[in-house]
Amino acid sequence: MKKLMSLLIYMSISFMFSAIISAEESDLIKLDDIIISATRTQSSIDKVSVSSSVISEKQIFNSSANDIGELLGETNIVQILDYGPGSLASASLRGSTSSQVLVLIDGKRINDSRAGDANLDIIPLANVKRIEIIKGGQSAIYGADAIGGIINIITKQPDRTNANVWSNIGSYGLRSYGLDFSERTKYLSGTFSLSNTSSESDFPFQNKFGEVLTRKNANYDKRSLFAKIVIDSFKSAIFDLSASHYYSDSGSPGYIGYYTPDASKKDKTNDLTINFEHEPISIFSYKITAYNRKTFMRYIDPTYPYPSDDTHKNNIKSAEIQTYLLKNSKIPIVSGMLFTSEDVNSTAIENRNRQTFSIYAQQELNKNVDLKYLKTISIFPAFRWDHYSDFSAGLSPKLGILIHLDDVFTLRSNIGKSYRAPSMNDLYWPSSAMTAGNPDLKPERSTDIDAGVQIHIQRSSKNIGISMIRLGTTYFKNNITDGIQWTPGQGGRWTPSNVAKIENRGVETEGHIQISAFNIPNFISIDGNYTFLNSKNNLGKQLMYRPKHSVGHTVRIGSENLWFKASGVYQSRRYYTKENTKWLDPFMKYDFQVGMERSLWNVTKIGLNIELKNAFDKQYQLISDYPLPGREWIFKVYSKLAMEDR
Repeated sequence: MKKLMSLLIYMSISFMFSAIISAEESDLIKLDDIIISATRTQSSIDKVSVSSSVISEKQIFNSSANDIGELLGETNIVQILDYGPGSLASASLRGSTSSQVLVLIDGKRINDSRAGDANLDIIPLANVKRIEIIKGGQSAIYGADAIGGIINIITKQPDRTNANVWSNIGSYGLRSYGLDFSERTKYLSGTFSLSNTSSESDFPFQNKFGEVLTRKNANYDKRSLFAKIVIDSFKSAIFDLSASHYYSDSGSPGYIGYYTPDASKKDKTNDLTINFEHEPISIFSYKITAYNRKTFMRYIDPTYPYPSDDTHKNNIKSAEIQTYLLKNSKIPIVSGMLFTSEDVNSTAIENRNRQTFSIYAQQELNKNVDLKYLKTISIFPAFRWDHYSDFSAGLSPKLGILIHLDDVFTLRSNIGKSYRAPSMNDLYWPSSAMTAGNPDLKPERSTDIDAGVQIHIQRSSKNIGISMIRLGTTYFKNNITDGIQWTPGQGGRWTPSNVAKIENRGVETEGHIQISAFNIPNFISIDGNYTFLNSKNNLGKQLMYRPKHSVGHTVRIGSENLWFKASGVYQSRRYYTKENTKWLDPFMKYDFQVGMERSLWNVTKIGLNIELKNAFDKQYQLISDYPLPGREWIFKVYSKLAMEDR
């Protein structure tokens, strides 16, 4: 408790100190003006009822992270459960499991229905334009697995003619490079990117006996390609085709006490997407999307006495039509139909197929009131109906309310139903003397409630003074019934059943301050967030790996040409046994970055970043017995070329 109080006092002093000096645009947790994921259409972030955060393209480029998991781990917006560099990283929102967070790429789900979750370590950053994070149940909009919220990864568009080239070197043999190129003409545009990242990851760590050892067989090599072509020569219509390829080859070192020095894992993903958008009249538009995603994973471990050679293939085909009616009015309606077919070929569960048919609709009802203490009211009713071939899902409703008291104060509230689909491992795991799946499982069900207030003050200033303040706090509660839990039955055989009851409740607080100085707008910026989380199972115990207290903060000082950034993440005690008898100690981790950028010939910019991660060499773990690196340095150089559109 003393550490937590010291941390909160430190953050308070940081906020006050920065307010006295000056501040600039955040370089990690900037809240952009426009968000897509909340309503499936472009909307101002201040005009949606849900709690939203955006990581922009600039913030992604300035980060030294090599994948989505590493990038999100630098903030406290999302809790990351990380098994180590190049291994598995998954996300948790508001106390959810990783399979209760829906991960999307351009609105298309990538959660693996075989296991239920999404591995963020195998999603490259080279082709990512921005990341939108929506907290709270979203099944009424996006269907299964959105109990905790969604993470929508939006890929780059060829919005101008430019080229970027970059390269990283760092501790433990880190080497990476990449380039992206976009060409835009009047009728035809395209973008292309590639990246390669490799590392030995042979970092030192301490075992349970205090011995300093070297992590072995944690090396990885990742490669990615992405291409998109956009045709907008049609009147009021746009056609685009995108394709991506990802491949990784990594070692699998095992956990402390059971090392697997010869184990390896290969991942491969191929995506193909076709989009057609048309606006025949000003108040109506529609979009048709066809999507095919193929994934392959092979895990080999010759370690005695349990050698294994497992292969998992997944083939997803999807077609969707979405309509947008009464655009630019006070009562717009978004609706759609979606069909998905998924084929799994696995050495664990053999050949399985799942088909899904869905319909959804959401309306936005806006009313200008213009009373003394009440300006506007917006209501967001939504529902979605899903039909699965191997279980019953049914209807997911939701209602959101947004109240602007004036230009400064905003109230938000949401209530809805969400669910998680049983994974194919849960349903079809082969029967043996030790384990068996349960084909009669029902989906996990949740009731989601949240309510919050936001204060937003913004003004233009180049002199010393605050140019923007955004403060918000949200109370949330999530009750989960029919939770799927593997438990031993008769004869000691483990099987899943719908027995778990879980309550997640807590408070999220976020703050963003920008202050101008030295005739530079937003010379210093500060972001801070704090989450109190009480996650209880049906025995009244805190759920595993859910910290009651977590804090994140970032301070950035400088201009576009030269800046310094300091960020920190704190997590309190996290239990790793259901009985709460064992735990991981609290930790506080700091990262520092210095960057500079210079212009050449008015069309080219060159720059470099130097980053020190985990600057004070803190020994910590996010998953028990899976060590993470201590202090690391990363050096990045890059060049940007931007030209006028043709």
